[in-house]
Amino acid sequence: MLAVCFALLLAQSLVSADDTSYNYFDFVRQWSPNSCYKSSRPCKALPAEINYWTIHGLWPSKDATHYPADCAGSSCHFNTTTIPDLLDEMHLRWPTDYSGGDTKFWSHEYCKHGTCCTDILPDIHHYFSAALKLNRQLDVDKALQSAGILPSLDKPYTFEQLNSAMKESFGVSQATYWCRYIKASNGESKQLVFQISVCITKDPNSLQPRDCPVAKGHSCDYNHPFYLLPFSVLENEIFES
Repeated sequence: MLAVCFALLLAQSLVSADDTSYNYFDFVRQWSPNSCYKSSRPCKALPAEINYWTIHGLWPSKDATHYPADCAGSSCHFNTTTIPDLLDEMHLRWPTDYSGGDTKFWSHEYCKHGTCCTDILPDIHHYFSAALKLNRQLDVDKALQSAGILPSLDKPYTFEQLNSAMKESFGVSQATYWCRYIKASNGESKQLVFQISVCITKDPNSLQPRDCPVAKGHSCDYNHPFYLLPFSVLENEIFES
């Protein structure tokens, strides 16, 4: 997920190596058409049944611009033998868009982020199980569909609509969005929301949605509309305005 991770660095940075504290979780989902279409790094073909928002990661975060990372260092060793009961759901709900395979992606997410929240999620199984449970509870596809935000080549949406969808479905007034930009056939720039984070409480008894902190800088222009491209663009490579 190098392209996505590069975009993330626009909004967040690592805390010092000695500071592993955090205050909440970013639960980040991604929309592959908006992430992959006309990307400088081509994505792999996803199975036809994957046509929905998928998990990128569950990230302990200190604030809107800092997060701990790689808290176990070189001692982190990810092994899927500890999560055999989760693998089928993970392949469907947490696939990678890029080459290297799902297991490599999961290992990256756990070693970078999961090792920094062992006070709440003490091992690999707890970490991935919690993320999958949150994904079932906080259904982004359903939230957007209920708000009338549907994939389209040419229908723009406002961030007011997106914020309203987050509030109505998840009870949060502040979510975090990541955007990238492409040029349509007429040369016009189009803004694509490719990731959404619903922030989650740091609560050992019950992980619940909460407002995200307001970022000082972000990759989206909230004064301009965004598009949610359909999965067909990944096959047809067309985007007409």
